[in-house]
Amino acid sequence: MPLPDSAHTTRTIGDALAAARTALMGHSNAPRLDSERLLAHVLAKPREHLIAHDHLPLATHDLSTYEKLIALRLKGMPLPYLLGVRPFYDRFFRVNSHVLIPRQETEGLVEAALAWIRQEKGGRARIIDVGTGSGIIAVTLAAHLPESMVIGADISAAALSVAYTNGAELPNLAFLQADLLAPVYERFNLIAANLPYIATADMSLLEVAHFEPHIALDGGGDGLHLIRRLLAMLPTRITSPGLILLEHGADQGAAVRVLAEQTFPKGRISTLRDMAGLDRIAQILV
Repeated sequence: MPLPDSAHTTRTIGDALAAARTALMGHSNAPRLDSERLLAHVLAKPREHLIAHDHLPLATHDLSTYEKLIALRLKGMPLPYLLGVRPFYDRFFRVNSHVLIPRQETEGLVEAALAWIRQEKGGRARIIDVGTGSGIIAVTLAAHLPESMVIGADISAAALSVAYTNGAELPNLAFLQADLLAPVYERFNLIAANLPYIATADMSLLEVAHFEPHIALDGGGDGLHLIRRLLAMLPTRITSPGLILLEHGADQGAAVRVLAEQTFPKGRISTLRDMAGLDRIAQILV
């Protein structure tokens, strides 16, 4: 989809940005930022370069690539998929349409895990991240806990390929293709999971479901199918003492606590809230 006035023989950086901003009005919450980040990505330059050099002409092939990205953004494709990266915690992660786009609320799970392992295990623990996706939890924990051994497990081979790319430089990190913990029989000091938790009937109502993988979103009839299955496996996979952290939907805190209490009647179970004050993570101390 050519941008307005793209028939001009020569277009400058400023021309392209202005046309993209106009096109994105009504299609993006941040048309200026989106237009600048996408062109910076195409040119492999910082956004500041675009502003300081907006008079420079754009090469034809760069303009063509930029127009294709803007067209995809107009169709609703999330910016991280177009850029191929997303920031999370203190690093950038590669992402594509095979993995869920990392959310800031998951950083609360990482912080809770780091605090407990440092305080209770002296920084040395066996950790598994179930449903690792792009690897944000497993990679971040492995990077901050070099004396710990971390495994990222996922049923999707395509997701694991992305996760491996994100964590390839970490010697204390491994990945495993698995349906939850079905093939795993060892015990871990910490088990973390950000599993799909959206009810199937709600999938059609979500804009993200048009682009993000359903396997990473659909949590079954009530959204808790996979969380319920995982909880049933955990008594034989967690050490005592041990910590389980399960991310869930903002309206699922009470329901997940009930499930956790049924599985671990002697456990200390609480709900951690995200930055917006919403129920987000079930914390189970055993």
